[in-house]
Amino acid sequence: MNKTNQSWGGRFNQPTDEFVKIFGASVFFDKILAPYDIQGSIAHATMCKKLGY
Repeated sequence: MNKTNQSWGGRFNQPTDEFVKIFGASVFFDKILAPYDIQGSIAHATMCKKLGY
């Protein structure tokens, strides 16, 4: 990803840390998986409630 593709390009004096680039790249997949993650969390909470936790 070059500076022109980064929304924060030109605002900072040092290059973006590689960890931040890798972490930020997962946002695309997070958006796809979020509904399934929510469904799983609701199912888990429902099970815990039924078991008295």
